Amino acid sequence: MNHNKGQLRRAVEGRKQRLIQHLIHKGLYGYEDHRHLTEFTLTELESEWKNAQLIGREDHIS
Repeated sequence: MNHNKGQLRRAVEGRKQRLIQHLIHKGLYGYEDHRHLTEFTLTELESEWKNAQLIGREDHIS
């Protein structure tokens, strides 16, 4: 059971790090915000990323 918990935790942390890198790369946050972003939950980061994608679509539509 502990093995599965550890695996899930690593998967969540990996997903969070990828989302943080995407948000920084897209220019919505600077590298100095990395520490602040690590405090976000996975759900919060996914929401930020979803909003960033919507903003990008609106930029192409305008």
